[in-house]
Amino acid sequence: MKWPAWWVLGLQLAALWSLGLVRPLFDVLASDEAFFVARGNAPSDILIFAIGLTFIPPLVLTLVELAVSAASSKAAKHLHVLFIALLAALLAMQFIKAIFASALPVIAISLLIGALVGWAFLRTAGMRSFLTVLTPAPFIFLALFLFTAPISNILMPSTEGSGSSDNPGESGNSTPVVLVIFDELPNAVLMNADTSINAERFPNFAKLAATSTWYKNNTTVSDSTFSAVPAILTGKTPPDDLRKLSSAEVNELYRDNIYTMLAASHRIGNVEAITHICPPALCAPKQSETAATRLQALYSDLSVVTGRTVLPKSLADQLPSIDATYGDFSPAQAAELDSNDKKNASANARFENTPPIAEVPGAGTNNNGLRQVAGLQNSITGAGKPPLYVMHMLMPHVPWRFGPTGDQYFPNGSDAPGLEGVNWTTNEYLTNVALQRFILQTQYTDKIVASIVERMKKAGIWDRSLFIVTADHGVSFRPGGSRRPVTEATLAEIANQPMFVKYPGQTKGIVSTAPTRNVDVAPTIAAVTKTGQNLKFDGVPFNDPQPTSEVAVRNGRRAARVTAPSADLMARRDQLAREWSATFPSGQDALYRLGPNPNLIGQRVSALGKTTTSARATVKFGNLYSNIPHKSAVVQIYFVGNTSGLAPGTPLAAAVDGKIVAVGEAYNTPGGGAFGIVLPPQSLRGSSAKVSLYSVSGGSTLAPLASAGRLPPAAGADTFWSDG
Repeated sequence: MKWPAWWVLGLQLAALWSLGLVRPLFDVLASDEAFFVARGNAPSDILIFAIGLTFIPPLVLTLVELAVSAASSKAAKHLHVLFIALLAALLAMQFIKAIFASALPVIAISLLIGALVGWAFLRTAGMRSFLTVLTPAPFIFLALFLFTAPISNILMPSTEGSGSSDNPGESGNSTPVVLVIFDELPNAVLMNADTSINAERFPNFAKLAATSTWYKNNTTVSDSTFSAVPAILTGKTPPDDLRKLSSAEVNELYRDNIYTMLAASHRIGNVEAITHICPPALCAPKQSETAATRLQALYSDLSVVTGRTVLPKSLADQLPSIDATYGDFSPAQAAELDSNDKKNASANARFENTPPIAEVPGAGTNNNGLRQVAGLQNSITGAGKPPLYVMHMLMPHVPWRFGPTGDQYFPNGSDAPGLEGVNWTTNEYLTNVALQRFILQTQYTDKIVASIVERMKKAGIWDRSLFIVTADHGVSFRPGGSRRPVTEATLAEIANQPMFVKYPGQTKGIVSTAPTRNVDVAPTIAAVTKTGQNLKFDGVPFNDPQPTSEVAVRNGRRAARVTAPSADLMARRDQLAREWSATFPSGQDALYRLGPNPNLIGQRVSALGKTTTSARATVKFGNLYSNIPHKSAVVQIYFVGNTSGLAPGTPLAAAVDGKIVAVGEAYNTPGGGAFGIVLPPQSLRGSSAKVSLYSVSGGSTLAPLASAGRLPPAAGADTFWSDG
């Protein structure tokens, strides 16, 4: 067989490229449409990405070969063989990496296989014929990606019935409706050991409970935002095989919803962070970024996804996780933290008594949504038609970047050390640090509740409003367990999420233990507003008798349900609340006493024993302590960095201006030793600080490891932060 024509050679390269990289990457992205929807990618963005990824790299290689062939056909032939060998090695790596833990043998064996394929291609017509047979592969993979659900539902959304309903019911009354949906918020985190609201830690949730009905045993019907939020907005339970439905079938399932139900009588405003239940005729989609900006962000995140997908595990594990959040995977860089380079939100896009929601590296998707919610809450008014406002935000969902006051901070690499994919490692300390940071972000969430309530009061609609605060589902912090996909072990924290309903005219708090569900929200809104009487819901109004006491939560990844009797599940929830309260007991100071030797907190470094060590540490974002940029809403309370020569589990202590303020322990990551200790925000109130890290031996002897920042020039060495 003669040497193939240049266009056949190009298709051969495209085939190997598709088999080695495009197909595995498409498989990952097609499994979760949230990757594209959450970042606001338009259908054109997805088409540009998919077609470009499939054909541009092999096209570039083909053009290089053509340029070389103009000078030497023999050189071009050998160059093609080299390309074939490298692409074959990339394909072989996808199989070899499952056999070896170390990257070196994976790369070596893959290159050897690639070299053999290249040699066979050069020497045998059979190999050239075989690769020619594979040339339809890129077209097949591209078609399967674009024309199969769920991606096809984004590219070709059904418009049948958009903005209308077959059963609109009567025009609603004048009751204002404000529905707030948080994300990844288990009920247990708000509770004391006695399962009441922890008013000291979450004062605004406690105030809300004192003037509303807290449906304490409420549960979600799904562990996935893509089905849990629609269940809230439509009152419909998602089918187990939701992903197999076409866009027309999904549209029909969610066609009747609270937006269409109240369209005739209410003024609609909404922010849906992930879903698009509100029809375009009622809620025009907002495109806040240019196509170039969206594509740049998409490329940045895809570089991480690609590495996670195709590299050997030991190398992939050094990249940021792609399973916990919807985007902005790349870690923040210190060079990007200059406050002059940040785009701070306008005064209208912030919550009351909190800093601006600054645009910072690594949290763009979440923060953009928060700014939209803040803008929407600031538009609440009592004038004109009564409002129907829906506010779904990714809070306190990862990334955990907010402290309790609303200032932001940065992690060191992976957003949540101890999280591998969707599962926690067995390191209890790292899981507890994650829970600690989650609690701090939930405290900021508590402030968001206060801000929305205050705005409603200023607008004069609070007393007569129906105000509902809930979450789509919870999140789990069990060493060795799943973070989000619901299992028998995690059902209590995933299923039971907050449900506060302030009815019109309600002024006294009520605690209900009825086994309500989030599909009861839509029928409750229908009942209070006197509309939607002809609609069919899977739920019932909250105060009606509940048809079942069995809890059933859909596991979106397995398309199956995890079930349990409500009474049994809530007994497990109560036990979980006691466990979390024991780890972080009452008192704000208790949040920072995580780790060995908590008795050191509050003591002066100068009063403790001292020794030396050969171990060392480097502080990440150390420049943020020399000049604490409060005005840009960035305060690095997460003291992070890398270690060398330090055994995992070594007790650590963190000092600010010569006083121990927090303790922790060293741990290992795929990239080496590390530390991460949350500092009390009060310790960084000034414009600068000296932050130091020590290893601890014998319970009270310190050995210096690293320091960053400087003492305030006007304060001197004898000025220290105190608990008072």
